[in-house]
Amino acid sequence: MTRTNQSVEYVPSGVNRKERKERRRRAAAADSQPWAAALNRVGEMVGTRLETAEHVGDWGSREPASLRGPHRLRPAPHRASTLTFAAAYPFITESGLGNEGTYIGTDVFGSGAFSYDPWILYDKGVISGPSIVVIGTVGTGKSMCGKSLVARSITLGRKAAVASDPKGEWVAVANAVGGKVISVGPGRAARVNPLDAGPRSSALSEAQWHAVVRQRRRYLLVALVSLMRQGMPLRPVEHTALDMALMETVAENSNPTLPMVLDHLLNPSKETIGLVGKDGGLAVSHSLRRTVSGDLEGMFDAPSTVAFDADAPMMVMDTSALIGASEQALSLAAACGATWLEAAVTNPDGGKRLVVYDEGWRMLADPYMLAKMSEQWRLARTYGIANLLIMHKVADLNEIGDSSSGHRQKALGLLTEADTRIIYRQKHDAMRLTKEALGLSEAECEHVENLPKGVGLWKVGNRSFIVANRVTTDELEVFGTDDRMI
Repeated sequence: MTRTNQSVEYVPSGVNRKERKERRRRAAAADSQPWAAALNRVGEMVGTRLETAEHVGDWGSREPASLRGPHRLRPAPHRASTLTFAAAYPFITESGLGNEGTYIGTDVFGSGAFSYDPWILYDKGVISGPSIVVIGTVGTGKSMCGKSLVARSITLGRKAAVASDPKGEWVAVANAVGGKVISVGPGRAARVNPLDAGPRSSALSEAQWHAVVRQRRRYLLVALVSLMRQGMPLRPVEHTALDMALMETVAENSNPTLPMVLDHLLNPSKETIGLVGKDGGLAVSHSLRRTVSGDLEGMFDAPSTVAFDADAPMMVMDTSALIGASEQALSLAAACGATWLEAAVTNPDGGKRLVVYDEGWRMLADPYMLAKMSEQWRLARTYGIANLLIMHKVADLNEIGDSSSGHRQKALGLLTEADTRIIYRQKHDAMRLTKEALGLSEAECEHVENLPKGVGLWKVGNRSFIVANRVTTDELEVFGTDDRMI
């Protein structure tokens, strides 16, 4: 025995037999033709309105009260994450960062202009720090991006400085924007004194300024000696000998040089001998001698013939003449530039400045430069500067040390602490480290592996953009690095 479901109809009281029979007929018709039943109900509603209206038009006509009009859909509210929402509604795109700042190019997905300025975005709360990292393999457009950002920012009143330009690529940019270039190396006329005091900060008194200069000189001498000794730290007695030699040199000369310090190390005073002995500073003197009469002779062993101009729109330390020279020569040149640069950026009257570190892997491998960079990363907001680090790939950090190396971890921290990360095309085997270091999603990694030349992924704070860098014909002549390949 089967059981069938039957509908139950409630009939109001007072309905006669004929009306009940008509209701059953309509119910049966509704079961076989649901659309007809719905139409009948609409007809009944229309009839009711027609009977009560004073003047109405025919059903469906373009007359008042004819029930002709738009049908408004009222879907139920739906809540979803932005990730799901973007996939479910692909026609909704990122609104962009606004039109304030330096024009970079085109937002590929948003199809609008993309502008960027770290100081403006920091003021708006989009980013919490002004440091920038640009990563991309050779020929992907990372250098063009960095030069576009720097050169165009200068037209908006910003300044720029390149502590070391090992390939000479920034010289043309500095000349184009009215900046100044300091070229050092064998055969060059320029001499750079690493112990120069540099420009004085207007925020410091005379006594404070002398204390700051004295500390910088001590730190630089220790770094130079350690560099010449392949990173071997100084013994306490050697620290004392070097400090005494510097103090005696400064007491005799207002503008000390490395040969003067070396002379006091080789011929110590009675007071120094009483503290460290006759040979206490002998090992240090042999390390420092290389900068005076070794393979670094003629570059850093005399009073400076050039000066860091803090008022220039752009300053570049051109070290391209040192290509093929020792790593110590490149590091010493970078250290000199960093010392001058530190004096400029700590001056509150220096204005907002972009500090560029090109060939970043080389800078990060140098303990002295890494220490300076770490300090400027932490104090960027205090100094009013934006650091710009340009390198090929995150895997370059493997040359500094393994995953347990403190030096490598410190260098990796500069990448992870940058609130603006610009990634140009990377090879597949480099994506794992890039993803972990820069916090990329799977979708972003897929995009990065397939980006065409001149297009990069911009991660600005918690927002991501695919941006095509646009340059003019005149800019291409200055920024381009492919001339010899064409």
